[in-house]
Amino acid sequence: MKGFDQSVSVSLAADIAWVPLVQSVVEKWAPVCGLDDSKTMMLTVAAEEIVVHLARMAPGTQVRFRLEPGGWHVRVEFSFKADASDLWAMNLVTKTDTQEEIDHLGLLVASRAVDGFTLGVEGDTLHLGLRKDRAYPIVIPETIQPVEARGELTIVRDPEPELIKVACVKALGLYPSDAVPRSFFTPGKVVDMVGQKDLDIAVAIDRSGALAGMICWQAPSEQGISFSGPYVFAKAGQAGDLLAKHLINTVARTRAMGLFSELATTSLPTADFESLGHLDQIQRDGKKSEQGVWYRHLREDMGASVWAHRAYAEFLETAYQRQVLMRDLKLIEGQGEHLPERSVFSVQLRPDAGKATLFPMVTGGDAAECIARYVEMLHREKFSNIFIRIDLAHGWQAAMGKAIMDNGFVPKLVLPYGGKSDILVFQHA
Repeated sequence: MKGFDQSVSVSLAADIAWVPLVQSVVEKWAPVCGLDDSKTMMLTVAAEEIVVHLARMAPGTQVRFRLEPGGWHVRVEFSFKADASDLWAMNLVTKTDTQEEIDHLGLLVASRAVDGFTLGVEGDTLHLGLRKDRAYPIVIPETIQPVEARGELTIVRDPEPELIKVACVKALGLYPSDAVPRSFFTPGKVVDMVGQKDLDIAVAIDRSGALAGMICWQAPSEQGISFSGPYVFAKAGQAGDLLAKHLINTVARTRAMGLFSELATTSLPTADFESLGHLDQIQRDGKKSEQGVWYRHLREDMGASVWAHRAYAEFLETAYQRQVLMRDLKLIEGQGEHLPERSVFSVQLRPDAGKATLFPMVTGGDAAECIARYVEMLHREKFSNIFIRIDLAHGWQAAMGKAIMDNGFVPKLVLPYGGKSDILVFQHA
């Protein structure tokens, strides 16, 4: 059935009478797309709770319900007309201390039952996406030592699945866990991500066919590509240089404007890149280190306009001047306009690295308070590295700058074309 569209679409009214239909569709469809029984049940519960919530808050409104397979995950998207701030209970910091919070318990359950969610606003229509990942065996890394390379190294552009899995295990054995993508702990998932074209991997091998290194990259936006590595498994040779040059030559043939690092290693030939700055990393034992972030232009930058708040405008001007990027800053000026009552954030967690990254979905009047609750909760749960990323293409995200900085965050660096436009990364100090 390769290439066959397995997605399913249903239109219905926001009414609890349709809950059994939603339940039946998800229960029958999700296993076909690879979810096991427990994960199918959790996704079913999440979908049910969304419909029940809409039946209470916007009864009768039309709901478009679409299920899409993603190879290593499945995705359910709801499209409907409602107030975006009505989904505030999907925040990770929502509790059940008040009657209002208890009344929105269904959204709380839905957000906890899935592995990630997105919320897009298009006029008065909301697009709520729920993602549930397939189950994969987790690798327990064992420390290994680099080997001697034998003969000249060559690049394998489309490595077979077994080679990808071995490369992931080697990277885990040679590098600290916070220096590798979390997906490496589930090599089967990485194979499926490559097969789904959500991730690209190249490996270097020596003359005997032994692995000498790997590098991986993906496109978070149409104009930007992020990469991790290179991960080098051989004592000698030029695996790092060879892989980095292959990456540059490959992505230069795409439409992307820039290439930036998510997790760069010391094997990266930095002469081919420019520094965007660094992020601080606090280890479990309290020791601090710096994660350098590197960038390379792929074609001539013709300039762009981005939104900015006065709270960080000076930082942006300095960063753009250093990066020789032409940007017109459009300053946000609040004029007392109405804002949604509540904010919504999606959060990406890496417990093994004590890292949490917040992504704003809705900016409400309670933004500062909501961020404060996230910081308090994450510190309590031993997340020492807390980040917020905003896309400067969106004025509503840029306007959140003061609320972010009032909560102890500082702007650290700009990722050119990291989203729809440039991404500004804040780190909690």
